[in-house]
Amino acid sequence: SQLSTPAPPTPAPYTGPAAPAPRPVLDSAFGSLWPETRPAGRPVALAMALGVGMLAALVVPGRSPGIGSVLVLVAGGAAATSLLGRRRVTPALAASLTLAGLLVATLALRDAAWVTSLCVLAAGPVAVSGVVGTRTVPGLLGAVAAVPLAGLRGLPWLGRSLAASRGGSWLPALRTAAVSLGLVGVLVALFASADPLFSRWVDAAVPDLGVDVASLRMLVLVVASGTTLASSYVVLNPPRPDQLALTPRIVTRGYEWLVPVGLVVAVYLGFVAAQATAMFGGHDHLRATTGLTYADYVHQGFGQLTVATALTLGIVAAAARRAPRRTTAQRQVLRAALGALCVLTLVVVASALFRLHVYEQAYGVTRLRVLVGAFEAWLGVVVLLVLGAGVRLRGGWIPRVAVLVGASTLLGLALANPDAYIAGQNLERYQETQKVDWDYLAGLSADAVPTLARLPIEDQACVFGPDRARDDDPLEWNLGRVRAAERTLVPTGRCQSP
Repeated sequence: SQLSTPAPPTPAPYTGPAAPAPRPVLDSAFGSLWPETRPAGRPVALAMALGVGMLAALVVPGRSPGIGSVLVLVAGGAAATSLLGRRRVTPALAASLTLAGLLVATLALRDAAWVTSLCVLAAGPVAVSGVVGTRTVPGLLGAVAAVPLAGLRGLPWLGRSLAASRGGSWLPALRTAAVSLGLVGVLVALFASADPLFSRWVDAAVPDLGVDVASLRMLVLVVASGTTLASSYVVLNPPRPDQLALTPRIVTRGYEWLVPVGLVVAVYLGFVAAQATAMFGGHDHLRATTGLTYADYVHQGFGQLTVATALTLGIVAAAARRAPRRTTAQRQVLRAALGALCVLTLVVVASALFRLHVYEQAYGVTRLRVLVGAFEAWLGVVVLLVLGAGVRLRGGWIPRVAVLVGASTLLGLALANPDAYIAGQNLERYQETQKVDWDYLAGLSADAVPTLARLPIEDQACVFGPDRARDDDPLEWNLGRVRAAERTLVPTGRCQSP
């Protein structure tokens, strides 16, 4: 028999080099601004985010802000930052995370929602800016938007995390949880029906699971889980928002930056001269030239001075980026011009704060005036930072430090108990002038109750009512409300003061 050899396979026709795999749409959209450095799915991140959402759904609805809210926010932050892994914790990152935690803790310290809300809103950007490690103002703005945008950028990562969690390990865990909850539910129901005291404990510990609050709890679960998951993605794959900063164009002619800055300095000198004239010229000179008393004169212009201070910081930043500094003479001129502008800006800051102080003496202290005063003081500190950076003409550290100083200012405001301060200042003004806004004082939070309790009995009815007493559960514990509850103030009668 004759053996036959199979014919060799026909090679496929050559069509050129293989085409590269198409780049994912989101990778192309975000480009080098937000690369996925750790793209692998993380089922543990999903589990932690779901756990935080369930905790929030059980704790937050139906309760006033307190220690329970702090625990939920801290749990969310801990779940996200636990994914830092082997990343080196720099002093800036440690400071950012510590400040963020302290800002959140004000929910258990103060009852004034206006200041605790600002603290909680600031905690997120402070923490994210530390995780991202940004060093520029555009980078800070980009870092603030990182968590919301992570809901879009992290969709492929979310899909990979879900795919990685489809193994059989979840089924035994779910079965164990269902059996455990069933056994606990049966025993708790039996013991609650057998013992009245235990029944009261159960009623206080078990949240309301009625249909009317089920939708609210579901919404809280989704928001808390989604926010934790987005934060986890930012920790795993931090963006690079500093690329948003434009490369400065150094001017070739010195007068291109020196003339505008010189004119601004001249305007500031004119303003300082006007302040000195008003200060040392006396009331008669001021009334003859402006028609205003000194009190009316200083009442005006605080808002404009605050805007001018912020605008001047922008002018200094633009000039510092565009001015040439190749020679020693150029650097000396830059230091002298911007240094003079910063010193004059500090005079404006002092003038603005003095005007605010006089305004408060005339019309009383309010929350808005306290807040804008703290903001103006923070701007003054930023000006001092700019002056310090001018020594070596290196200011890349200023944006990060300014954020930390701003967060510390807000934290200090909360620690100072602003509502109690407002109440005390207005009571002092009332004793001196017999002028006070009782409705405003009555609207202050429980933080002000110990201060307002110093009022005479006949005046306490103007600020206190029978609805001051509260019955918070342990998860609503709040120092301000606890201190207010110690004052058993239920005045009778009506407010008799004018």
